[in-house]
Amino acid sequence: MSGISSAYFKSVALALLLVFSWDRQLQHATVMADFPSSTFKRNFYSETCPDAENIVFRVVANCLLTNPELGAGIIRMLFHDCFVNGCDASILLEGTDSELEAIPNQSLKGIRVIEQAKANLEAACPGVVTCADIIALAARDSSFLLGGKYFEIKTGRFDGTNPGVVILPAPTSSVSDTLRLFTDVGLSPDDLVVLLGGHTLGVSQCRFFSSRLYNFSSTGRADPTMDAGYRAVLQRRCPQDGDGSAEQELDRGSVLYLDNSYYQNLLRNQGLLQIDQQLTYDDRTIGLVQDLAHSFATFQEAFADSMTRMSEIYVKGPSHGEVRKVCSSAN
Repeated sequence: MSGISSAYFKSVALALLLVFSWDRQLQHATVMADFPSSTFKRNFYSETCPDAENIVFRVVANCLLTNPELGAGIIRMLFHDCFVNGCDASILLEGTDSELEAIPNQSLKGIRVIEQAKANLEAACPGVVTCADIIALAARDSSFLLGGKYFEIKTGRFDGTNPGVVILPAPTSSVSDTLRLFTDVGLSPDDLVVLLGGHTLGVSQCRFFSSRLYNFSSTGRADPTMDAGYRAVLQRRCPQDGDGSAEQELDRGSVLYLDNSYYQNLLRNQGLLQIDQQLTYDDRTIGLVQDLAHSFATFQEAFADSMTRMSEIYVKGPSHGEVRKVCSSAN
């Protein structure tokens, strides 16, 4: 599937806003996972703030109508939050040792969307809905609005009070190193392949892949595995002594649509980041890359399932977390 046009996205999102204003009688199937806390469940806010998920959805949909690129940032925010201290919105805390100061988070987009949703929820249900749940719901809604499958998620995550040490997969990480980080939080090699498929959305800065263009593995030459035509395009857009913060689409031709073209491009040796392309050279990951490249439906199902699992990493209950009044500061 090719990238979605801005006009098409706006028409679809507007229709969804009207339809999802919101008939909650619809039932959606999803994979459930056991969790020991009775406070973490589907429809956690059904009595205390019954319109909570609708409020988040409306904010996300309205923001993506004007700037659909924010969807990629929101999905990435969930990833970057859950891999550090669990899914507790610690990524939004400002101040000393803020996670936002870490290099992987300095270009993160979508924070204002979360803040707007929090403000609307505080107006409707003061002191009830956590920032951690807002991030998870907004990521789910973003993936749906950008072409993915709708899926239900549990709510009842409580907000952390302290930032964590940011250790995330780097663009140049090996598959083995990245797998280690995934298994440390209870995710599988298949989850790795599927969640990296989120790179079908959004952009990356030239500094994160320029070594593949000019000095791969300190050889002084380009990465020989990269398609020559694609490399030439990237070298024009990211000259060797150019602006390292200049942006390039992560998935060639599909920056605004959650489809499986990311995997198709990997099989053409047109992956942007080193970690992306390495998935095709590792026996533990190549099989699933091929499967997902050949079936959009399989990718949709797998992405929904892996997003659900990721959203349940190290969830805090009420005894270890709080409901922040504002997402940028602990109470």
